[in-house]
Amino acid sequence: MSKRRVVVTGLGVVSPVGSTVESAWKNVLAGKSGIGPITRFDVSAFPVRFGGAVADFNAEAYLSAKDLRKMDPFMHYGYAAAADAFKDSGIVVTDENAQRIGVAMGAGIGGLDTIEDNVRKYDAAQSPKKISPFFVPGSIINMISGHVSINFKLKGPNIATVTACTTEEGQCEQFSKCNVRDPLFKVRERILSALGECTIAELAAEPAPIPSRAAVLHTHL
Repeated sequence: MSKRRVVVTGLGVVSPVGSTVESAWKNVLAGKSGIGPITRFDVSAFPVRFGGAVADFNAEAYLSAKDLRKMDPFMHYGYAAAADAFKDSGIVVTDENAQRIGVAMGAGIGGLDTIEDNVRKYDAAQSPKKISPFFVPGSIINMISGHVSINFKLKGPNIATVTACTTEEGQCEQFSKCNVRDPLFKVRERILSALGECTIAELAAEPAPIPSRAAVLHTHL
C-alpha cells in the first residue's frame, strides 16, 4: 500500500520548554533545556530528582475550575494543546462538516496523579466512600478526545491509543493506511508523577546530575 501525505493545518503545544508554539519553538532553537528539579512531589528518596515538567501553563484559560477538578492534569494538557491546534487551524465547524472532523488522542499511560491520589485515600480510610466518583472518567485516556469532541461539537471518528512510548508512531501508521481524508485533531501526551518516577529510579544506581542545556540540531528550513 502506498504512503499517503498528511497536511498539518494547526499546532498546539504544552511542554517543558513552553506552553505555546511560539515560546516552545523559540526555546528549542535557543538550546534551552526544559529539564529541572522536580518540585511537584517529594523526590528525596529517588536517585533521579529531575524531569521535564510543563512550564508556564494556565489550565483555567481553557477550562472552568469546575471541569478542571473532574480531570487529571494530563487531560488539562491534552485538551489545551488540542484547543490551540483547533484555533490555529482556522477550521469552522458547521452542521455540514461536523461528522467529517475527528479526534485522535494518544497517551503514554494516563492519569497517574488521579490514580495515586485515590489509592492513598482508600488506604488511609479503608473505605470506598473516599474514592472520587470522577476517578474513572478523570483518569482514562479516551476522555480527553471525548471532551475535545463535545466542546468543539466534532462528530467524526474519535479514538484514543495507549501503547506507551510508541503511541504516536502507532497512530500515524494506522491512519496512513486508512482512507482518512478529512480534518483530524491529534494529540499525544506524557505525564510526570511519583509512581512514574519509580520506574526511572529503578534504572539509576546513584543520583544523576541535571542537564543544563539541551542539544541544538541546526538545520535549514
